[in-house]
Amino acid sequence: MTNEQIWEERYKSKRNIPNWPFDLIVSLVFRFFGKTDDRKNIKVLDYGCGGGNNFWFLIKEGFDGYACDISKEALNITKNKLASEGLLVTEDRYSQILNTNLPYPDNYFSCIIDRESLCQSNWEDIKKIVNEFNRILKPGGYYIGINFTCLHPDTKYGRYIGSGDWTDFESGLFKSQGQRHLFNTGDIYESFRNFEILEFAHLGIHSLMLTSNLGTSEFIVVAKK
Repeated sequence: MTNEQIWEERYKSKRNIPNWPFDLIVSLVFRFFGKTDDRKNIKVLDYGCGGGNNFWFLIKEGFDGYACDISKEALNITKNKLASEGLLVTEDRYSQILNTNLPYPDNYFSCIIDRESLCQSNWEDIKKIVNEFNRILKPGGYYIGINFTCLHPDTKYGRYIGSGDWTDFESGLFKSQGQRHLFNTGDIYESFRNFEILEFAHLGIHSLMLTSNLGTSEFIVVAKK
């Protein structure tokens, strides 16, 4: 199955869909735009919106939000989540991603948020997608991304296929999620070479319990066009 088919099936099964926005995404969006007088003038793209938890936050807080995902079902879940609270968002704000080209005009967004979505692509596609981020962001616009790294403890369950790409995870967090890319520091500097990197941090949890599944490893990247 392709990654698109895998995620379509996962969303249809309603598995592991978070209800609340991710705390670091909230904090970083507010750091740059929290004091903006009219948030309706701030266009923000939720790249890989999933079940809509972060998109819900953007709309609730008054931003001019747009959502995209490779999964049509994810977009449906997002629409239903917002509609259930009376948050009406026009259909043109939702887009299904069919390839590495993003369906938005040049210099359009003030911000792109990305919570573990860029790493769902392979390395060659990631470089193309980041170029698209550069194209659709306004001058001075921000990319705010959090993605898994090659230091993640669950690499022991997967099969490395080169260029930072992994597949066939037998267990752990990435099981049944298809192929993905796990970033190293060089990948970040190479893919965001046309940006000014304002923040590049590592978020890691290493459990001291041998039976624990708590461990993680993620890069936090804030880059400015």
